[in-house]
Amino acid sequence: MKPPSGITKLVTITVMFACAAALIVWDVFVATNKVAGDTISETTIGFFGRYPIAGVGVGLALGIILGHLAWPQYPDEIKKAMEDQKK
Repeated sequence: MKPPSGITKLVTITVMFACAAALIVWDVFVATNKVAGDTISETTIGFFGRYPIAGVGVGLALGIILGHLAWPQYPDEIKKAMEDQKK
C-alpha cells in the first residue's frame, strides 16, 4: 500500500525534530543531576579520548554524510540549461 503523498516527508521531519528534542531534554537532565561526566559531550569526549581512531572514523563519516546533503541538487530544468551552456 502506497502512503498518501507527502505524509512520509512529514513523518520524517517530525521524527528528526522529536529525536533532536529528546537529546536536548536528556542532556539538560543529565547536566543538572549530581553524577559527573554523564552528559552527551562528556561521554563523547571520553570515548574518543580512549579510542581516537573511532573519532577519525566518525568525523569522516559525518563529513561524507553532511557533504552529500549539502551538495547542490538542481531541478532538471536547471541541469539541462547548465549542460546546454557547456556546449
